[in-house]
Amino acid sequence: MLLRPLSAALLLTLPFSLFAEEAALPLDDLIITATRTAQTADETLASVTVITQKDLQRLQARSLQDALRGVPGISISNNGGAGMATSIFMRGAESDQVLVLIDGVKVGSTTLGTTAFQDLPITLIDRIEVVRGPRASLYGSEAIGGVIQIFTRKGDVTLKPNFSIGGGSDETVEATAGLSAGSEQSWFSANVTGFNTQGFNACDSDGSGGCYTIEPDKDGHQNLGGTLRTGWRFANGAEADFHWLRTNSETEFDSSFSNEAENELQALGSSLRFSPMHNWQMNLAAGQSQDNSENFLGNAFISQYDTTRNSVSWQNDISLGTEHLVTAGFDWQDDQIDSTDNYFVDSRDNKALFTQYQGTFGDYDVQASLRNDDNEQFGNHATGNLAAGYALSDTLRFMASYGTAFKAPTFNELYYPEFGNPNLSPEKSRSFELGLAGEL
Repeated sequence: MLLRPLSAALLLTLPFSLFAEEAALPLDDLIITATRTAQTADETLASVTVITQKDLQRLQARSLQDALRGVPGISISNNGGAGMATSIFMRGAESDQVLVLIDGVKVGSTTLGTTAFQDLPITLIDRIEVVRGPRASLYGSEAIGGVIQIFTRKGDVTLKPNFSIGGGSDETVEATAGLSAGSEQSWFSANVTGFNTQGFNACDSDGSGGCYTIEPDKDGHQNLGGTLRTGWRFANGAEADFHWLRTNSETEFDSSFSNEAENELQALGSSLRFSPMHNWQMNLAAGQSQDNSENFLGNAFISQYDTTRNSVSWQNDISLGTEHLVTAGFDWQDDQIDSTDNYFVDSRDNKALFTQYQGTFGDYDVQASLRNDDNEQFGNHATGNLAAGYALSDTLRFMASYGTAFKAPTFNELYYPEFGNPNLSPEKSRSFELGLAGEL
């Protein structure tokens, strides 16, 4: 049981928003991740940080981990140099207890249980939403410490080309180009970026000091990535959206086991959103993410780990009056692994039903959610979240919440040769949070 520290938010104060009102709200004011529904920052009862495109430009962040530095509750670990493994810890939870989404598609390695943040170019990102605290009652396994959702660029009503190029020490060169356009009915955005550096000798030692090898060479890194996002708004108000992100990287490092890795990261998804009735919003979404890795020692092939996550989601949001919203839906996910190592089990699926209620009663706000996951390996796991807020004044609100979460063991934890333990059970958590949110 963890007692969460007090949290503060500094954002707008707006009334509870209905679907009809969302289109009139500026995009920067909307948060999607905290409740799986669009709401303004001051409405959410979760501890949330939003990093917009303007923030990224102001920060001049050179990487995703740079953009997340300084965000409350987040700690970052990097193994040294561009392209090296980067781990993000939220509220003291392990790095594999943080759920990561790209445009709503769950990403991450099913073997390691973590996301290759180092392979996600910051130039392809439009905004980042960070939600601290358990969100398993909405998203399922892994959302113990919190959720990070990354949104790629989306076109608007104007034609916008973009281009940038830069360079630095260690023969470092980076270039980005893109084009976005749109109208009242459609949008389009395509971007490509490349990064190359010869690097430096990351481990200058006699074989001790953590390297356990003598490799007096530079450790370079190359990354080529791109995004494509397009969509259409039909005359009846329905919206269809397609999004794709892919990066290919090559990283050199010092190790006696392998000293070069070639990685591929991909997130592909589509969604259809429409209203069967004036107060009923339905969203159908499907996606696939891949995290593939090949490892070499010199020029000799050592190992391969290709992991895939397929997902389907059906979500229904029903507004009851102006201050009550009920959400219910179904999630399906299938994890697969193809590796040169022998895993006793190489696939599993997970089916889940979830529901959520959000309501306002005068100065009180309430949110309650419940989810049941039926995991092929570990059976049923129920998680829930209950949060309440009270307006102490026009500019200050008190919040309290309680949530449970779980995390299914990864394939490595279960079956990696001479390491895994097939008798492991899912990890579980309980979290309390008290907070004050206000505008100063």
